[in-house]
Amino acid sequence: MTFLGLLLAFKIIVTLVLASAPMLLLPAPRLMQLFQLGADAVPLARLYGVAITALLVGYASGFAPAAAGVFPWGAVAMGIVSNTGATITLLVTGAWRRSVASPILFGLIAVALIAAALFPALALTRAY
Repeated sequence: MTFLGLLLAFKIIVTLVLASAPMLLLPAPRLMQLFQLGADAVPLARLYGVAITALLVGYASGFAPAAAGVFPWGAVAMGIVSNTGATITLLVTGAWRRSVASPILFGLIAVALIAAALFPALALTRAY
């Protein structure tokens, strides 16, 4: 697998476990408690889970081209916008105070994707 493939796999697994699955699968009372939501926000949280899952499909679409030695510009551009946007949003709104790890993780993934875009040949190098 390539370095980019490993990055995409990491992003997919972490996002699936920490964001997508909880938003879609947790019972409403637990979702409300965990994310400090009112009952009226549960449908929006479920919709957010669907949107995050759609992003994961976009990330997964980068595996086949990367394995074939073709840089998946669309998947990487999507990831740069998503992770940079998430980092900025968490910092500007002050939501980072609830979880300092979130903007750090999003920011590191954004930097790694930007590096991959700047050095696509290196990103497509086999990691093992």
